[in-house]
Amino acid sequence: MNNPIKDNRLVSDKTFAIRFKNFIEDVQVNDACSEEEKEYLLNVANQLLKYQIQTAIQTAIDESEINYLKRLNLWQQ
Repeated sequence: MNNPIKDNRLVSDKTFAIRFKNFIEDVQVNDACSEEEKEYLLNVANQLLKYQIQTAIQTAIDESEINYLKRLNLWQQ
């Protein structure tokens, strides 16, 4: 079994956090309990993305992850 945590900071790959966030944002819910679950998952997605951005400069072996974040307008220096 492959470990889904990469470099002790990414889930699966550099695209997971933003894809997870976008997916959760598009989910339509029909009741208060589901809305609470959606908010929880969106919070987790935002935390993952924030952590990825904060740690990208320290761990990037090459510029591909930083360039990816720049293309998404998420990289601020």
